[in-house]
This record gives sequence, structure tokens and C-alpha cells, in this order.
Amino acid sequence: MRQEVKNCEDCSQWPGVKKKLKITTLLRSLIGGVETRAAAKELRPTVAEYLKLLQIELELAGESPKEIRVTWVEPETMSSGEEST
Repeated sequence: MRQEVKNCEDCSQWPGVKKKLKITTLLRSLIGGVETRAAAKELRPTVAEYLKLLQIELELAGESPKEIRVTWVEPETMSSGEEST
């Protein structure tokens, strides 16, 4: 017996799936943009901002991080003759 193939948009769950796809696409774009601009030193996002974007992406994918650990490393102090960038 052959089943009829239905269009996804005809499914009662389509509005929720469509919304999740839009948000996921937007988040991936934001994360990629943050990573690109941070690598080019055009943007200096905080670690908290970046981790929050990653956390939201994981939550939308149905995965929840159990724990996120962040270690702060103090920058070395510069000698009096060096300039900061």
C-alpha cells in the first residue's frame, strides 16, 4: 500500500517548525557574524554575549548544555615602555 506524500506546510505543526527554522537561521547568522568580526577585530563581544547565542542555538536544537565553565585569565601586565592596542 502506498502512502500519499503530504506537503510540510499542510501539517498542523508547520507554524511552530517554521518559527523554529527562522530563529535557528537567524542565530546561525548572528553567531557566524560575531565570530567573523571578532576574528577581524572589528567587534569585541563579551564572552557572556557569545555564550548566550550558543546556548540559545543548542536549546533550539533540543540539546541543553549541562554546564558551561568559563575561566578568566588575567592579561599579563605590560612594562612601562609598551603601549596597549
